[in-house]
Amino acid sequence: MSSFTTRLHDRLGLRTSPRIFFGSAALIVLFTASMALFPDPVRSVFGAAAHWLRFDLGWFYTAAATLLVVFSLGLAASRYGRVKLGPDDAEPAYSGLSWFAMMFAAGVGATLMFWGIAEPINHYARPPLGAAPYSDEAAWDALSIANFHFGIHMWAILVVPGLCFGYFTYKRNLPPRVSSAFHPLLGDRIHGPIGQAIDIIAVVSTVFGLAVSTGLGALQINSGMNDVFGVPIAGWVQAAILAVITAAALTSVLAGMDKGVKNLSYANILMAIALLLFVAMTAMSASDVARGIVESAGRYLSQLPMLSTFNDTMHHGAWSGQWTVFYWAWTVTWAPFVGMFVAKISRGRTIRAFVTASIGLPSAFVIVWIGVYGLTSITSDRASAKAAGQGGSLAHTIVDENNPQAALFQFLRDLPGYLPVATLALAVIVIFFITSIDSGALVMDAMVNGHEDASVRRQRVFWSLSVGAVCAAIILTAGEDGLSALQEVIIVIGFPITVLTVLQAWLLFQALREDAGAARPMRTRQWKQVLPAEEYERRAAEGVLDEDAYVVLPEFEEGTEPEFETHVPTTAQTQQQAAERAAVSLGLTGPVAAGKSVVGDAFERRGAVVVEFDEVMRELLVPGEEALDRLREVFSETIAHPDGTIDWHTLDDLTTRSPAARERMYAVIGPFVRAEADARAKAVGDDSVLVLDLALLTDAATPRDFDHVVVVEAPAEVRVERLMAERGLDLEQAWAEIDADTQGRERSDAADVVLSNEGSIDELDAAVGAFWDDEVAPALNSAATRV
Repeated sequence: MSSFTTRLHDRLGLRTSPRIFFGSAALIVLFTASMALFPDPVRSVFGAAAHWLRFDLGWFYTAAATLLVVFSLGLAASRYGRVKLGPDDAEPAYSGLSWFAMMFAAGVGATLMFWGIAEPINHYARPPLGAAPYSDEAAWDALSIANFHFGIHMWAILVVPGLCFGYFTYKRNLPPRVSSAFHPLLGDRIHGPIGQAIDIIAVVSTVFGLAVSTGLGALQINSGMNDVFGVPIAGWVQAAILAVITAAALTSVLAGMDKGVKNLSYANILMAIALLLFVAMTAMSASDVARGIVESAGRYLSQLPMLSTFNDTMHHGAWSGQWTVFYWAWTVTWAPFVGMFVAKISRGRTIRAFVTASIGLPSAFVIVWIGVYGLTSITSDRASAKAAGQGGSLAHTIVDENNPQAALFQFLRDLPGYLPVATLALAVIVIFFITSIDSGALVMDAMVNGHEDASVRRQRVFWSLSVGAVCAAIILTAGEDGLSALQEVIIVIGFPITVLTVLQAWLLFQALREDAGAARPMRTRQWKQVLPAEEYERRAAEGVLDEDAYVVLPEFEEGTEPEFETHVPTTAQTQQQAAERAAVSLGLTGPVAAGKSVVGDAFERRGAVVVEFDEVMRELLVPGEEALDRLREVFSETIAHPDGTIDWHTLDDLTTRSPAARERMYAVIGPFVRAEADARAKAVGDDSVLVLDLALLTDAATPRDFDHVVVVEAPAEVRVERLMAERGLDLEQAWAEIDADTQGRERSDAADVVLSNEGSIDELDAAVGAFWDDEVAPALNSAATRV
């Protein structure tokens, strides 16, 4: 199968990952063909599944959305908020206004044009929170609910995938795919069947999410054209609208990110703001609009905790299943495409700036939008009502006739300059959907390719056409039930993506702990750029591959590990290192005459391989060994005799007088000594225990090099007596030897266990035995279980 897909892929002139491309394409074609050939059975299946998800599992969507809000805001407020989405020295590529325009246009801009009036009027006429219909309380509840559905929660659902794309694509340099976020869990298997299945689900959901958005847009545009120009409302008209939007999106997507998406988004947000200001200035007094925005914001924020967990339990989830579940399922299907798109334009920004701006700015804009359109539409409806407590013309159209797509244009008809204003509104809606399709096509192409470099145009054309085809299949076969059909499809598609998105949040936190460590300074692990195997092989065959810059299996740069490492990522690189090392490694250190050698003997009696750092270093620093050659490169030939042997006197004198030279010497020699020590331990067996005896542990190694650091200590006066007895030193010489030790605090900070040697040898041996039973033996058992 793989060879067939590869041959077909190459014959079509594509440059993607064949299994992901053809797997996604097959599901899209299968759905489109099924809707065309068997519309009723397919709709019945989606309808039954959607009904179960809405009313039996709707609580899951509510809980997941709220969890993502808590996670994103908590992450931004934590110390990880300072981590950049990209290299530590990266700078943002887009200005604030361009960034916001593209983010908003790709997100909920088109949705607000559709539901900005229709939803508040719905909840005003049918209040779900207990207020009387058409009352003042119902009006304020309606605005709060609309803000809830388009504000913080909606953007948090988009932000978490955006954070994952930004972090794993631009910090870890993994392929721009949803599967890359699963690297902490799957490791190298992100390139395997599981990773490919995740990416296929993400691509297909993106197509469906965009198709539903475009379908709603086609219904609204058709209604607007009917109201403004008298164009009939019919399936063939909506199909023609889809064709025009798709053709325009193709033109934009072929122009690329900067020329197409950026310019369209910038123009569109300016037109949307102009329309917003026009409505605010003409629908009612400016002071009432301002008061309404402020009050609706306060009521929304005060009701946010309750709305975040509201499931309409007393009515068996009827209202939340119809509204909230639909919105969260719909939003989450955009999440892969909007998340990656927003991550791409946010490269170089910190997590804190990304979350704050991506949730705060759009949510503030939504509050203003709902405050203007929602409040003025309710005021307009009241003006046309026959009596207090009854609905007006807008409520009749939206609620009684179930025609929300006509809401915006019916509302605008009561304002001055209807024809030019309605034409501007049509243009804004059309451009919003063009922007969504072209940015979605660029993102889906990158997800399937596994990289963001330029690709063949036919691929982007295919994804743009896919959105139009799926949308047309739903609308043309659903007839008058087009809106409900779109909702049913999106609720079903949204469920697996919701599960994946919640998992992504947990895995992002895991990756941050792996790369950033446990304490300041916030130095993160730096990763090499990963290419899919297919693209790596293509570039190698074309002779344009930089093997030092690109890898297939995820790999980080040696030496960029965080200073206080708490979690180590699972990669082929770390697995190889683990295979070459002892099952358990202990760093043994202590001040002079503390009894370190006695503890080493106790470990050796229990089966450990004890290696003295200084002895191995002297064995390696001989002519012909790489360690000596590397040391001579650093310190020049002055540290070597004419015959090539090392001049220990010169080297000792240099490293004693210069702490920087001593640190550099150990940085060069340390890896060679550790490799030799591990080799000696592995020669004993895979379940060996290595004890590396280092007098200057904090110079020669770091605590993260060992599973445990064991420090042997004794009172200074006890050590003085031992020096006098064992070395024949007088009292003054012994105390001078004690005073020469400057690493006491560093050893204490690095210690996992401190063994006190102020009693008898039997007591010290018992302490070693207790440590072995409590820490070493369980670690050996765990290692054996893993094997």
